[in-house]
Amino acid sequence: MDIDRITAIHEAAHAVAAIRAGLIFDNVSAFPDEGMEVDGALYWTELQESGEVAMAPELMAVVSLAGPCAEARVRGLRPDRMFQGVAAGDDRESVAQLGLTEEQFVAAYREASELIERDWALIERIADELATIEYLTYEEVEAMVLESDD
Repeated sequence: MDIDRITAIHEAAHAVAAIRAGLIFDNVSAFPDEGMEVDGALYWTELQESGEVAMAPELMAVVSLAGPCAEARVRGLRPDRMFQGVAAGDDRESVAQLGLTEEQFVAAYREASELIERDWALIERIADELATIEYLTYEEVEAMVLESDD
């Protein structure tokens, strides 16, 4: 499978999970960001980045876990193996910093896995868009989610 497609699926899943969690982001990209040393990213707004707007740890865990869960599906791997790998390092670190209990982590993992199954066609559609342009704004992704829900 093409690495660009895998990255697009991973980032699209983060974006869908964020919207489903009621979290607003600036934009999402599957293009490499040399400055951040990432293959793609979900970029939070300045208020979230600065800490002025707090995001619930349980919701952040679902968003962080959605990328590796989607990547595991597209690569035909078990999600737990994907989450242990190098590709999920940033997501793993993000979840570790949330200070979740084991029960909270398991609930977030289950919710992320269910979201991936339920919204797979939507994630693929967003990934298709991400593969052709530098980024999608929150509003553009939200419009695709709302259209999918109709």
